[in-house]
Amino acid sequence: MTFTRRSIAFTVGSSLAIIAVACGGADTQARPAAQPAPAAQPAPAATAPAPTATASPSPTAPAAPAAPPAAAAEDAFTWEIDDVDSGTKPALALTSDNVPYVAFMLEDQPGFVKNAVLSGGSWEITTVAEGYFYGPLDIAIGPDDVAHISYHDHDEEDAAYAFLDNGEWRVDTLFDQGHDGWDNRIVVDASGRPHISAIHPEEFGGNGVEYYHQDESGEWVVEDIGTGPLTYKYATSVAIDPEGNAHITYYDQNDNDLALASRSSSGDWEISKVDTEGDTGLFASLLIDEGGRYHISYLQKTSETSGVVKYATKAASDTAWEIAEIDTLSNLTFGFIGARNITSVVVDGAGNPWIAYSDEKLIKLAVWNGSDWEIGTAVDAGLQTLGQLVSLKLDSENEPHIAYFTVTNKGPLEGRVKYAKGTPR
Repeated sequence: MTFTRRSIAFTVGSSLAIIAVACGGADTQARPAAQPAPAAQPAPAATAPAPTATASPSPTAPAAPAAPPAAAAEDAFTWEIDDVDSGTKPALALTSDNVPYVAFMLEDQPGFVKNAVLSGGSWEITTVAEGYFYGPLDIAIGPDDVAHISYHDHDEEDAAYAFLDNGEWRVDTLFDQGHDGWDNRIVVDASGRPHISAIHPEEFGGNGVEYYHQDESGEWVVEDIGTGPLTYKYATSVAIDPEGNAHITYYDQNDNDLALASRSSSGDWEISKVDTEGDTGLFASLLIDEGGRYHISYLQKTSETSGVVKYATKAASDTAWEIAEIDTLSNLTFGFIGARNITSVVVDGAGNPWIAYSDEKLIKLAVWNGSDWEIGTAVDAGLQTLGQLVSLKLDSENEPHIAYFTVTNKGPLEGRVKYAKGTPR
């Protein structure tokens, strides 16, 4: 397997705006035949940014800046970019010794799910499954360095789960009533058990977000978390808190809000709103760090081609969310998008958030430095078109790794899977 590599300088700037709150790119691929016409690393206790206003502003809180500060002329990273293989909608995970795994797929008949591992300077690619699948897919690596992948099996009309067992991929279809398992994300807890969020969409008679997990016997349990009917394509995200409880973010399309569903130790679900300003909460990425702090990146849609990337955070004991506007994206395409993961959030060794986000032309990276956001461009597509999907991870040296894809054909969707590694300059 061969690949190409190139280097790009990452120019860093700064941008931050604060909001007080009370609480992807399109493709023209054929839709599923059954469908009517009309994606985390633990860290020490967080030192996440504290925006200057919350739901109950402090009398001494300084006013939000009237405009983002001017960009600083600094070069932070050199990016080495590999062309991995043909495919679309990749997701990235790292082993404990920083080996990247990139899962990706082809949404076609026949299609595939594959996994690429960087070994000795080249990509070793294996086929996980072949069939009619839909993304986005996701990959997570557990504490035992076992890789786990989730995706939607359109043949079986359900979520699918694969894990690497002694070098071989074992695939389970998570059988449940209805045509569900869309928009899925996966996370693996400290015990090595997988947890999956997904949508049983209203297009197929479903009732919204579902939660998949394994019980102590290893049997899969599927829970309807009580969101009510929702469409797919705007992403879900799942995280496990330090007590082992699951939390899921999703876009509440009925109110155009960012919502969070939290599961108690008794198995009950409670739904709350994180952000209710404008048409917000699309393509959210959720992470809960070792200190129990929540980190969410997401998009607020402002027009048919633009949106604001936002970040919400709070400690487990807080009631109010602290929300910041990070940056804008100006080359977005909405509509039937087969689901994308436009934002991706991680935290570094100091508990500071890093957010990667993408439209059809740029992939940008925002890093909280303890007092401000440093923002730079990781990938500029030039004449190419990006798939409006990004997957970000940090290695043990706090160096960023990103998976994404470029579009070579929109109907059916085809592309080239890319992997970018950032090295501090």
